[in-house]
Amino acid sequence: MDKETTIKDFILPFKVLVSPLRAFSQIAQKPSGKGLISLSALILVSAAAAIYAYATKIDLNINGPTSLMMTDTFNGWFVVALAYTVSTLLLFWLFFTVLLTLISRLGGGKQISSRILFVGFGYLLSVFIVVSVMQTAMYLALPSIYFEEISSWPVEQAQMDFVMNRVMESWGSLLVYRLGFIFTYVAIAWLVILGAIAVRAFRECSWIKAAVFSTVSFIIAFIIIGLPWNIL
Repeated sequence: MDKETTIKDFILPFKVLVSPLRAFSQIAQKPSGKGLISLSALILVSAAAAIYAYATKIDLNINGPTSLMMTDTFNGWFVVALAYTVSTLLLFWLFFTVLLTLISRLGGGKQISSRILFVGFGYLLSVFIVVSVMQTAMYLALPSIYFEEISSWPVEQAQMDFVMNRVMESWGSLLVYRLGFIFTYVAIAWLVILGAIAVRAFRECSWIKAAVFSTVSFIIAFIIIGLPWNIL
């Protein structure tokens, strides 16, 4: 029985995506942080996969076209990029969770401990796994970009505009890249909807209140932190 319960806890991140109302109701009744362990591992692996896939499409001019992955700076850049991605995501989640907790508390409804709310709202990060998988597939489907004017990576801040312009010139018109942008907005809506479902399950308030709480919390977190993921 304990083994079965443990397995159910570890697959909670997927259950949140497939059946969020049932999953958050389960967490509200029996909060468990075990699923957050598998969620953290999945986030780390999926984020690393997306960054790696992106790197396979960057060619620099080092005595001719050379893949970013073959350069001496790749390992250091990869570690920094992964740390930045994960830390930004966690910072966004922290702001979003605190705002959801405070705003939903002001709106009334069932009183529930902050511990349960923080554990429950942690599973909202499940959306990021899907975003990373999508980004990985998108990058792998895109053609490589040769930056003949650049011989080292990461580039200086002054070169960022040039890099962005080259990316848009090379990828901006491609369907797969446009779909990536569209999915970004889908993921935003998905995150806000999951937030509303979580508030509804934990606070037992009306759907309208839950939707307002989640939307307002996301907007404030977005203004302060920005998006927890990016296309580039």
